[in-house]
Amino acid sequence: MRTEEMDVRPDWRDDLDVSLRRVQTAIVGGFLAGVLVGGVGGRIAMLILRLTSTPSVRGIESDDGFVIGQVSGATMFLLIFTGALGAIGGLVYLGVRGWIPPRWRTAVAGVAAGAIGGGAVVDPVGLDFNRLAPLPLAVAMFVAIPAAYGVLLSVLVERRLAVERPPSNVAVWVPCVLFALAIALTGPTGVAILTAAAIVWILHRRVPRLGAVWTSGPAVWLGRAMIGAVTALAAYRLVGDAVDIL
Repeated sequence: MRTEEMDVRPDWRDDLDVSLRRVQTAIVGGFLAGVLVGGVGGRIAMLILRLTSTPSVRGIESDDGFVIGQVSGATMFLLIFTGALGAIGGLVYLGVRGWIPPRWRTAVAGVAAGAIGGGAVVDPVGLDFNRLAPLPLAVAMFVAIPAAYGVLLSVLVERRLAVERPPSNVAVWVPCVLFALAIALTGPTGVAILTAAAIVWILHRRVPRLGAVWTSGPAVWLGRAMIGAVTALAAYRLVGDAVDIL
């Protein structure tokens, strides 16, 4: 008895459902990690540094526009901002996670986020790393915060993706729609990003083999090399800035 295999393409709504659930996982996981580690963790770090620094720093505006020693409406802005950055980081992680072996994803996310995020925050010219004390503690905390974000992001996303979930509902659509609206409101660049994402999804559906290219052997090794190069360059810059500060 011969069994014929039929190549049946899934319904576009099923494909969209799977895609949205993955995107929602990345957005929500990144947002939560950004708020908890970047927002709350950042404010706790500044509180610790305020207590360990001289009283003269109180009332001074930090490099990020926050008055040291004062909790105001700017704190809410910080939480929203770090959450938005975290959501973007979640989508980046979702896009590159297939290049990284599963057992190394959390470690790589932590190291890469620590190097890139720390390099972006640690600035030898800024006020935060000249007036705050002790400087080694300031540098260590503002490298540890993005590193912890990367670790928590990876854990949240990987655990969520490993759980089989029911078809998409409001909880899936709302974060995706809100995030898309926020991107669109940034202007032509945001609209272009959303348009490109839609085109990629349509091409992936109509030509399934294109998706296999992203996870093919050459693409995986090229992606790993890219992640390693970006992380190494960021770490090199971070070490240089830390040496100048200390």
